[in-house]
Amino acid sequence: MAIYLDHNAGAPLRPEAAAAIARFAAEAHGNPSSAHRSGQRARRMLEQARAQVASLIGAQPKQMVFTSGGTESNNFAIFGAIATAGNRRKVISSAIEHSSILGSLNELERRGFETVRIAPDLDGRIDPAQIAAALDRNTALVTLGLANSEVGTIQDLAQLARHVRDAGAVFHIDAAQAAGRIPIDVDALGCDLITISGHKLGAPAGIGAVYTRDAARVAPVMLGGPQENGLRAGTPNLLGAIAFGAVADAARDAMATESARIAVLAASLYSRLGEAISGLKLNGSMSSRIPNTLNLTFPGVLGESMLIALDLEGVEVSMGSACAAGAVEPSHVLLAMRRSVADARSSLRISLGWNTSADEIEQAAQIIPRVWRRVAAAEPALEARAG
Repeated sequence: MAIYLDHNAGAPLRPEAAAAIARFAAEAHGNPSSAHRSGQRARRMLEQARAQVASLIGAQPKQMVFTSGGTESNNFAIFGAIATAGNRRKVISSAIEHSSILGSLNELERRGFETVRIAPDLDGRIDPAQIAAALDRNTALVTLGLANSEVGTIQDLAQLARHVRDAGAVFHIDAAQAAGRIPIDVDALGCDLITISGHKLGAPAGIGAVYTRDAARVAPVMLGGPQENGLRAGTPNLLGAIAFGAVADAARDAMATESARIAVLAASLYSRLGEAISGLKLNGSMSSRIPNTLNLTFPGVLGESMLIALDLEGVEVSMGSACAAGAVEPSHVLLAMRRSVADARSSLRISLGWNTSADEIEQAAQIIPRVWRRVAAAEPALEARAG
C-alpha cells in the first residue's frame, strides 16, 4: 500500500464523500432546475450542500457559486471582476501564485492590462505594505493566495481589505489550500471573492466554489441559463456538490483536532529527516505555515530522481513544479523566494492529510533517508552520463 503524501495535489476520498455519493446514486434523479418532484428533491440536496460549503468559511449560502474546481474558480473571480471594473486597467498579485492565477495574469497582460507581481521574502511571505503601496485609482483587482500550495506559507491578508476597498478595487483570495486546514472567516478577511476547492479536502475532483460578497462586483464568464444566481450557466455538478458539502462538514468539525494531529506528524517527520540527512533545508515559514506542508531541499540530488525513487519504494510526494516540453522546470515559487536553480531542482513537497497515520510517517521517516543516500550516491554518475 502506498504512503500517500501529496494531499496538496488532491486528497483521497473521505468516507463522508463516499457516503454522499451513495446517497446521490440512491436519491438524486432529477435536474435541480426542473419543477417536478425529482427536480425539487435535487434542488434541496444542492442547496443543503451550498449551506455546508458556505459554513466552512463563515459565509451565507446565497454567496456561494459552485464551479468545476479551483482553476475555474480563480478564472471566474479574476475575469469576472475585470468585467465589472470599467476603465481600471491594473491588477496586483504576487510572484508565487498558483498557475491558474499566473496564467490569467498573462492573458490580461496580452490584453493590455498592467500587472504588478510582488516578490515574497525568503520565507514566502508577501509584505502587505507593498501591496498597499501599489494600489491606486487604476487598480481593478488584487488577487492573492491565502496559503501557498508549494511551501505552505500563510499570508497576512486581513489587514489589506480596507486598503483595497478604499482604492475602489476588488479583493480576491485563493483559499484552495487553506480552506478546511485553518479557520477562515469571510468577514474577518473582508475580501470580495474567495476560491475554494473540494478535492483538496477529500471530495472528488471537479467541484469547487467561489464566495461572492457582492454579486454585482463580478460578471459571469459562462453564459446560458440562470443557474447559480445567474453567475455560472449550466447544470451544476450535483454529485460533486453533495460530496463537497459532506467533506466541508467533516473538515470543519475535525479541523482543530485534525490540524493539531497533522502538525505533530509533520514536525516529527521533519525532525527525523533532519537528523538523518545532513544539509536538509525547509522552504517556507517555520511559524506561519499550513500544518500539513513540508517543502524540503535534499542536498546532492535532483528532485525528479528522488521522486521516482521514492515512488518505487511506495512513498508518493510531489516536486511542486511544472513540466513543460518534457523537461522539469524549477519551481517558480522557490525561485521567487530567491532559492538557487540547483536548490529549487533538489526540492520536494510533502503534504499530509486527513488519512495520514503515525505508522505511515514512521515508515516514511525510515524510507526517505535510505532513498536519499542511494540517489545521492548515484547522482554524480548519472550526471556524468547525461553530459
